[in-house]
Amino acid sequence: MNGRIYRVALVLVLGLMFFPPATVVSEAPTVLGLTVKLSLEPPVTLRCLGPTALFYLPVKDLVPTPPLSAAPWQEVGGSTIRHQLTWRIDLVDGRISLLSEQGDMVTADLPLMLYSTDGGGFELNGAFYPGALLLWPEEGLHFFNEVSLEDYVCGVLGSEAYASWPLEALKANAVAIRSYTLYSLGKHGTFDLCDTIHCQAYRGLPREEVFRTAVTATTGEILSWQGTPINAVYHSSSGGRTRNNEEVWVGTPLPYLRSVEDFDHEGRNYQWPQHYLFCWAELTQALGVAVDRELRIVPFFNVDGERLGFWFYSHLTGKQFRNEELRRLLALPSPNFRVFIYPAETEITQAVTLLPGTNLLFTGKGAGHGVGLSQWGAAAMASQGYSYHQILRHYYGSEVRLSCLRSHPRWPQPASRQ
Repeated sequence: MNGRIYRVALVLVLGLMFFPPATVVSEAPTVLGLTVKLSLEPPVTLRCLGPTALFYLPVKDLVPTPPLSAAPWQEVGGSTIRHQLTWRIDLVDGRISLLSEQGDMVTADLPLMLYSTDGGGFELNGAFYPGALLLWPEEGLHFFNEVSLEDYVCGVLGSEAYASWPLEALKANAVAIRSYTLYSLGKHGTFDLCDTIHCQAYRGLPREEVFRTAVTATTGEILSWQGTPINAVYHSSSGGRTRNNEEVWVGTPLPYLRSVEDFDHEGRNYQWPQHYLFCWAELTQALGVAVDRELRIVPFFNVDGERLGFWFYSHLTGKQFRNEELRRLLALPSPNFRVFIYPAETEITQAVTLLPGTNLLFTGKGAGHGVGLSQWGAAAMASQGYSYHQILRHYYGSEVRLSCLRSHPRWPQPASRQ
């Protein structure tokens, strides 16, 4: 079949979706996995790695909720996408456009789902994604990957960890990732998770087999507390000691997110590779503090004398920032930092008043928020012979239980594993 005939046939078939279908069409299979929004912008290069069925939504006013594959998708006349070809996905005049290298074309102004019938998955801009691909034309073109829990955990593990780490460390990371995922279901309302570090980095399935080995060895295992998955946050490196959750973020102290000794001293991110210097204008602009004749900085501490953050006062404004907030606003590697008046290099450990023209120098250790599992610390413990059970117990405490899912991952009822 040449490209032109195939293109016209598919456009005509898709044209039926705008009117009541004349014939009965089958409903799409429900993946019932996780709905992950991909941070892709059209145009996107697509290759289907196996036979792929095409489905559409017959209504525009559907309010999507995860999993999106559970919506009433309808098959496009039994059509399949030619998986031997490379396709270009774009948004043209508000319509989804799929154009193959041979001129085959699919267009639609309603959401489309591409379902891999043999599990072959898809390549998007060279990265491999399993499950189903959903294209949603609403204020732009949005890409969603409907994926099983275990495939998602494998993808996140490959994006967040290093293949060179010991297997026990990767297994500990896999359990933490799975636990955090279930805790965070529906985090964005209309979909479960995004693919950035706001949720968890997810760039499709990794090529290194060791990640799949770690996930398979821990299939279905999660950390639970009081019968539900824990908020198993993790980070790259704390810089010697992890943090209590309520000292980094405002909230209730959690028994499984307590400060413990870290073993990340040999990790890649233990020491910041550089210092960060901010002039008066940069600092006041980043913090949203009104420019004035002077700026008063007052540190505040916990009961153990550890600094939690700073107050910044001017004649017009006063704002409090925790270390973690400053990390994000100033794009610092971690909240484990010290602040110096530059060039005098006088550390700010008590209230101080700064005049315009003063510079501040930030130095520190670690990478990430510093709460929960330390990934470089876990790698160090594994290299010393600790099992992933022992690693998880160290960073999350004895309050949590290693549990195994007994039901569908969207509604987990964990059974305690002794």
